[in-house]
Amino acid sequence: MDTATGPTSIDHAESIVNALGDGAYVLDADRNRVFVNDRLREVTAFGEDVLHAKHPERVVAEGYWSAEMGDRYREAADRVLAGEADDERVQLTTTLGDGSDVTTETRLTPIERDGNIVGTVGVIRDVTERVERERELERLNERLERLAGFLSHDLKNPLAVARGYLDVARETEDLGRLDPADDALDRIDALIDEALVMARDPAAIEVDLEPVDLDALATDCWEPGDVGEPPAGATLVVEGAGPVAADRDLLRRAIGNLLGNAFDHAGDAPAIRVGVDDRGIYVADDGPGIPPDERADVTEFGVSNDGGTGIGLAIVERVAAAHGWTLEVGESPDGGFEVRLVGAEPTG
Repeated sequence: MDTATGPTSIDHAESIVNALGDGAYVLDADRNRVFVNDRLREVTAFGEDVLHAKHPERVVAEGYWSAEMGDRYREAADRVLAGEADDERVQLTTTLGDGSDVTTETRLTPIERDGNIVGTVGVIRDVTERVERERELERLNERLERLAGFLSHDLKNPLAVARGYLDVARETEDLGRLDPADDALDRIDALIDEALVMARDPAAIEVDLEPVDLDALATDCWEPGDVGEPPAGATLVVEGAGPVAADRDLLRRAIGNLLGNAFDHAGDAPAIRVGVDDRGIYVADDGPGIPPDERADVTEFGVSNDGGTGIGLAIVERVAAAHGWTLEVGESPDGGFEVRLVGAEPTG
């Protein structure tokens, strides 16, 4: 509201505010809210004692704004009342009278009379959906940036291996040299599949539920070349594992990544246990484990302590979310690392 054409008195401001379709109010020079329109009453469901009070102090005292929100608003309002700004916009999160949260943008403009600022008009717009779209876009951009880094970095090594063996095969005419190239191409294919899983929102991942034999699945994932070579002396024990309701391909990817993680981090001859109980599927080892203060970060895409892809546990978490399960990391009974897919249930 431009001060040159806007209200010239509190009374005039009240008549304009009352006609607005958005929630709006009038503050006097001391930041007392002296008038609110019906739209603001309807949306907030605040009592009149809160609506007509010192602002933002009363709103903060009642718990509708945090102290930080109150400080942000107060600074903006004081700039307008002091004549330091002709227009201020401040984004705030408010807890409404029904307990729900809403994100709003309040536009504050001064009210002048005889060249003096005697108050301010606040007009409120609900921007909750816009803010959520912006946050989702930020999350998407971040995910795409990480995927781009992952693909550009981690595809280079197997691609170089494949090209190298192809060159040797051409020079020597030894077709046996193509086997390692074929393995490298399989690795590239697996990396691309993992990238596609990470690129999708869990809700958009198609899950085809069927009874999956966890014993057979874990044993198959253990085979050399699938998720890496098991360390010499490594052992796999499958406990209480019958069929579970899951998407076979997605669960295979999750179990494979968890076994590969144990191969890489659980020591030279790890004992790895895979099973399902009343809390879900678990993969546990007897390695050094992870300190409690680091466990919350290990499922973040791109987090790796050894220069790896940092995608393994992030994939597992995405698979869990697609099934409606939750991922839980902790300490195994042997003092090592344990990952659980909480919510997975046996079918038998």
